[in-house]
Amino acid sequence: MIVRTEAIVLRTLPYGETSLIASLFTRAKGRLSMMAKGARLPGSRFGGTLQPPSCLQVVFYYRPTRELQTLSESSFAQYLPELGRDLEKLTLSLRMVELAHALLPPEEPMPEFFETFWQVLARLDATPTRAWNLLPWFQLRLAAALGFAPRIERALVEQIGPEGGELALASGQVRPRSADPEPTQPASRAALRAFAFLARTDPDTALRLHLNPSHRHELLQLTEAYLHHHVPEGFPTRSGRVAERLFETLRPGS
Repeated sequence: MIVRTEAIVLRTLPYGETSLIASLFTRAKGRLSMMAKGARLPGSRFGGTLQPPSCLQVVFYYRPTRELQTLSESSFAQYLPELGRDLEKLTLSLRMVELAHALLPPEEPMPEFFETFWQVLARLDATPTRAWNLLPWFQLRLAAALGFAPRIERALVEQIGPEGGELALASGQVRPRSADPEPTQPASRAALRAFAFLARTDPDTALRLHLNPSHRHELLQLTEAYLHHHVPEGFPTRSGRVAERLFETLRPGS
């Protein structure tokens, strides 16, 4: 069966002397592994398309009994030039694709989340400021797509005082500190309110959020802890550590 669809490149690995194995999140079939024969040869028909987090139009041969599909064609479907020039944006996008590669189920179409992912990469490329807001926003959309959206109750969020509160890791509830024995992540009021805000808003509104470096670092710790609690096995940490170091060095207005 020949399939033509849009895809986001999540990861590539060399195979043999001339080929690549690519992990692609496709609109039509979900996350798939594909063989790109000859992709490493000079003048390959794939050109430079198979680099994370490229957004592509692809053609591949699909057989449901195979774990590795065969990629036939790939071309850019949307250009993301700033992701290649801006270290902050590149780091954020690579964390997104790393999480998607590790956590999305194979061969399970998720068209709504695919559209979310496609659009957030475009916004990340285009935004002149506060690009970092889109990583925790994306992480919370990923949690929702995987079936564990945070349970935000406005009344509890408003009860959090200056002393801070906690994120209940099982439910995603943001609340004042309590004696509940379930696992929690303590945080400042500003970081917890930001978590609740991002869980319920759209990406354009998310870009208006302003936090100081300390609170943005706390926010990233909250979203990472929440995802890790629900999918501890295979949870990727490499680019997450890079993102944390980046957040610590960002200037206050960025």
